Amino acid sequence: MLHSVKILEPTDLWYLQNNINKETNKHYHPTKNIPFVQQLEIKLENSGVVVQKGAMHSCFGLLSYGVYKTDNRLKDVWVSLMTEIDYNAPVYRGTGVIKLEPKQKGSFLDYTAIDITDDEQWEFDDGIFQFCSDNVVLGAKKLNWRQMAGSADGRWRIAIKALPGQNAKVVTGTLAPAKVIELRKDEVLIADYDMVKGFTNGIKEEYSKLGYFGKGGGEGYVWTYTVSNRSGGRLLVSETDGMGIS
Repeated sequence: MLHSVKILEPTDLWYLQNNINKETNKHYHPTKNIPFVQQLEIKLENSGVVVQKGAMHSCFGLLSYGVYKTDNRLKDVWVSLMTEIDYNAPVYRGTGVIKLEPKQKGSFLDYTAIDITDDEQWEFDDGIFQFCSDNVVLGAKKLNWRQMAGSADGRWRIAIKALPGQNAKVVTGTLAPAKVIELRKDEVLIADYDMVKGFTNGIKEEYSKLGYFGKGGGEGYVWTYTVSNRSGGRLLVSETDGMGIS
């Protein structure tokens, strides 16, 4: 499963019809918006991919379509223990190319590929998950009231885990550039905004008050991430989110 991000520009006819010199005003025109488009393509070679609901734009090749599902016994046990509900999404298998819905300029995403080992479970904020390989178990977890109060991501998070003995891949999309960092034992990450977009099962998340205003000082409510096991965990962070520079 390979993916590529393409930026599509208007045709020469569009520039001509709008009386814009393509050579000198290709990226910017003082009075007219030039409609660049971002589109993500997924190439399959005898493999499968689970796509975010409603994200498919077109597909071509020797492909079969279905609704995501895995071994029922494993799925029922894992979903009941680790998540609240099952997650239904379209899955494509075979050999070919799948193109996702194009995004207009101003709504471009930064895509991050993450390899998931068989001992990891990732949780992602709502809207972060874009697609993944089909050798996974997917579910949805409900946020508690503190988590919902500090985030605009709704009530649910997607939880994803590779099938036993297998490594999977997931691709996320964020408004600002993101990267995966590792948090080791006795380390803590504190952020005054929704910086973390996803984390593994080795991480404990809290949304609580840090100190107090007034004479006691403090920052008010912040996000705190600590390690909940001996081996540590990983987080997907977007440091420039909310700065308006992406």
